Amino acid sequence: MKNIFYVGLFLLTIGFMSCSKDNCKECTNCKTKANATLCEDDFEKTSNFNDEVDVMISDGCTCVDK
Repeated sequence: MKNIFYVGLFLLTIGFMSCSKDNCKECTNCKTKANATLCEDDFEKTSNFNDEVDVMISDGCTCVDK
C-alpha cells in the first residue's frame, strides 16, 4: 500500500513539473534598462510576457531564448 502511495505521489509531481512553460528570454545590451532574464512563468498571461519582451527590444536589448 505504501508503494502505491509513493508511486502516485511521484507521478503527480512529474505531472505538475510538466505544466511549466519553461519559456525564458535573456535580454542584454540594453540602452537604458538593466539586463534581465524574463520567464513566461513569472507573468500572469503569455501576452504580458510578450509585451515585456517587446518593451525590452524597443529599448535596444538583444533578447534570445535561454
